[in-house]
Amino acid sequence: MMLADVGLCDGSGSRKEPPVRTPVPSLCSPRIPQPSSRPASPEPEPTPEAESKKTPSPAQGAEADKEPQRLLVPDIQEIRVSPIVSKKGYLHFLEPHTAGWAKRFVVVRRPYAYMYNSDKDAVERFVLNLSTAQVEYSEDQQAMLKTPNTFAVCTEHRGILQQANSDKDMHDWLYAFNHLLAGTIR
Repeated sequence: MMLADVGLCDGSGSRKEPPVRTPVPSLCSPRIPQPSSRPASPEPEPTPEAESKKTPSPAQGAEADKEPQRLLVPDIQEIRVSPIVSKKGYLHFLEPHTAGWAKRFVVVRRPYAYMYNSDKDAVERFVLNLSTAQVEYSEDQQAMLKTPNTFAVCTEHRGILQQANSDKDMHDWLYAFNHLLAGTIR
């Protein structure tokens, strides 16, 4: 905690009253919590500084209009991952930059699909939320691409084209990703 001198000046540099030393918080000093009779709240308590910011003066009003205050509030929800592995194995992914196929190891544990570089890889390289993704399959898509056993998984931000090793394997993957879609294909 640092101390600052507070007093009134008459314009000539001399003070009208003796200086009063009041504590001013330092950025380096730790904040000591003050005892309170009410329980702790997740919302911050209003401070005098915050009160003055709520009612800006006319001179500050133009500056306040230039910078709108953004409140970023997270939306947190608990999603339990199933301990049951619906399917695991290798799929080929179309790489967006090279236009080549990359072989990745995939483990489906609803509601997520985890992608690894290989079955020995301990690091999850990519995670798909299957509850918000849309699985798309059509024979027209395969004919257009001239690539058999392909399907797409579309998320809010990107689409991922995937290829299975065989027709049966593709249907098994479709069932693992979205069991309702797989029933309409066969």
